[in-house]
Amino acid sequence: MITESQSQTDTTTAGAAATSGSSSSIIETCSFSIVVRTANTSAQPARANLFVQGYFKGYVRGSSDGYALTDAMGRQNDKIRLKCSVTHRRKFQPGHCDLFVLADQVMIEDIKSIEVWHQKREPGNPLPLHSITVLEHSSHTAYHFDCAGQKLGAEAAADRTMTSAKFGCIGSAPVFRK
Repeated sequence: MITESQSQTDTTTAGAAATSGSSSSIIETCSFSIVVRTANTSAQPARANLFVQGYFKGYVRGSSDGYALTDAMGRQNDKIRLKCSVTHRRKFQPGHCDLFVLADQVMIEDIKSIEVWHQKREPGNPLPLHSITVLEHSSHTAYHFDCAGQKLGAEAAADRTMTSAKFGCIGSAPVFRK
């Protein structure tokens, strides 16, 4: 796992990669760019942490930290905190697109859906999402997730600070390099 100084994100569970049983296994890694577009509303900006986890072809394996997703090759993706936006100093402002770069992540192919967790820092202030786009750097494939203006945290009870939603991939396309 990379350190915070090497990346602008951190993972919330230890061990981002589980080997498939042998200690000599080499786990493929790649980089992802995640673009979170917030809805253009006049609402107060959300001050929150946002976490994502990609779902892909494979099976769900139970773990001591909840559930981790693993594909048939033994590759696993952890819940990842989107910590520092490359494009804006204050992340998740209304109508903005925030870019997050995740380096040295476990290779995930054929992303089918994404789950997003919203951890509120203060009461109110739901996070209005427009869409999320994930670009997988090694295969140059972009996956698009339409969030349909869903406001994460709007329905949460006063004592509940963490809400989540799962969005299905509405399309993927190769991104060609010149």
